Amino acid sequence: MTTIVSTVKREERLIPHVGVVIYRARGVDLELALSGWASMWEALDGDTEWAKYLGELATFARESCSSAEWYKGKLTSNRITVMGFTCYVFQDRETLIKLFKHKALASAIDMYGYSNNNILGCSKESSKVYQADNSGPFPQPHPRSNVLPENRVDSITHALAFRGFTGPGMQPATRRFTQDVPLRLAAQGISTEWKHMPDFAQFFKDSIGPSSIQCIFGPTILRLHPTFVEDIFKFDKIMPKFTPGFPRFMLPEQHRFRDSIAEKIKSWYKYAREHFDPSMIEADGDGDPIWGSAMIRNRQEHLLKADKHDDDVLAHLDLGLAWATIGNLVISCMFGAYHILQDKTLLKRVRHELRDYLDGRSIHEVDPHQMGREIPLLASIYAETMRVHIKIYSAYSSPYEDVNLGRWTLPQGALALVNSAPSHMDKTFWNTKNGQYPVEAFWADRFIVDPADPQSGPIDPEYRKSLNIPEKKREDMKPYFSLDGCEGVWIPYGGGFSMCPGRFIAKAFFIFSASLLASEYEVDFDNDILEISDYRYGMGVDDLLSDVINAGATTISIPVRVKGTVYISVQVMETDDVEEDRICRARRQAIEYNMVTAAMKAALRAAKA
Repeated sequence: MTTIVSTVKREERLIPHVGVVIYRARGVDLELALSGWASMWEALDGDTEWAKYLGELATFARESCSSAEWYKGKLTSNRITVMGFTCYVFQDRETLIKLFKHKALASAIDMYGYSNNNILGCSKESSKVYQADNSGPFPQPHPRSNVLPENRVDSITHALAFRGFTGPGMQPATRRFTQDVPLRLAAQGISTEWKHMPDFAQFFKDSIGPSSIQCIFGPTILRLHPTFVEDIFKFDKIMPKFTPGFPRFMLPEQHRFRDSIAEKIKSWYKYAREHFDPSMIEADGDGDPIWGSAMIRNRQEHLLKADKHDDDVLAHLDLGLAWATIGNLVISCMFGAYHILQDKTLLKRVRHELRDYLDGRSIHEVDPHQMGREIPLLASIYAETMRVHIKIYSAYSSPYEDVNLGRWTLPQGALALVNSAPSHMDKTFWNTKNGQYPVEAFWADRFIVDPADPQSGPIDPEYRKSLNIPEKKREDMKPYFSLDGCEGVWIPYGGGFSMCPGRFIAKAFFIFSASLLASEYEVDFDNDILEISDYRYGMGVDDLLSDVINAGATTISIPVRVKGTVYISVQVMETDDVEEDRICRARRQAIEYNMVTAAMKAALRAAKA
């Protein structure tokens, strides 16, 4: 069981309890942006009255929200007011289930409009298109809306993301990812000899990061701009400073850096339009070496038709997409792999499960989506990693009607706020095996139900009795993975129609990266303590203390030794000829894939013998 501690001092915990929450009423954007307030306080070193005011405000609002989430030891719902802005904090399970199911609360358009302008740097004119879009996220517009089809940016954005991450683009993108990751790992110089890595998190950023970007955006943008992935991770670190919407003169360096990324994306657009040909699209109908995927090609086609949307706006939007692709995913994968690899007993179990499941095949021959469904232990590790390490806010509002949520009513146009952290750490709900596995700790088996053990499963046995969940009939007595009854409590991706569309592909990337490292690599850690910062609280995955900027603490990394069980020699071949570059890349991947497959099959046959 990994020890997870927070070493952040009190004055450094004035970081985002609300993250970014937007409430649009009568055409006015009202914001609770504590993340940026606290970050700005850090940037100003707390020396001015203005900075002190921001810090005190962040503290007050955070404590107000925290007290509103609990009543007599149980999660509840409440209405709070900060600086005259009212929002409804919903945390109890029964209310969240109703909230997520209500069609009137399906849109996240207010979040889009605010974040596009203030966080991503899109023009105010383009953000007004989002503010004016009251048509909803569904294919058919709301009957009371008169928004033009090309300006239905809510529906367009959701549909493109759904098709790219969940629909027909999911499997092709997954294949591109699984083919590229082994090459990225090998390119770091890992062989059958031990190699020292100063930081496990950076190791993931240098391997999983580029593979994730390439499977969506293609290899060309990385070839044109080799530091693109590094730039996105740097943007992730400064992003909280943008949330309050402070003008450029208060954050000149951060604005210039953000704009420089957008300029790189625009130069990629220019190159792509000059070199792309439809014949380059791969046989799966999705991937291509220039734009990368059908989702990116479709964004070019549809979003540029919206009013006030040009290359500059789209480049800033694609900056957001690139951040969404790796900002939370890479470190989530790192946490999952860390929990497996540092626990030698758990690692042995995972390897045993993989060996039985693969049955002579290599990890490169199976579908990670299928693995996640058919290997209960891996599925449980994934779910537990999300529970422990994801702390994210989601916001909901109903533009046309009051919403009945059972015990509570959300008024028309009001803001509903949901925080995953209290639900993920609810001691009354989660099974701890009588305190043996506290909710704050990682427990790999928390989501596994053993039919022979009535005390197993994710839910506290006494709490489970009150839910009256029917027992599933099963043909065998084997332990199985289950999220039954966790609706409204396990919410790492938010909930409802606006739930993160990338959740399925993120799980596949998590399963593959963890399984690959467990089966083909040896990793030794210097210690088994994770030191967590609150710097990104409310934005998604936990932040390691080593990654905090201006935290005033000693920089801490996760040094490791890594070696492979199969040696892979990688020679990256790049040319100025697009078609030749694509052929070389495909040929190189085929060669390396066959090397790994043959070696793994031989090793597995020898192990069974």
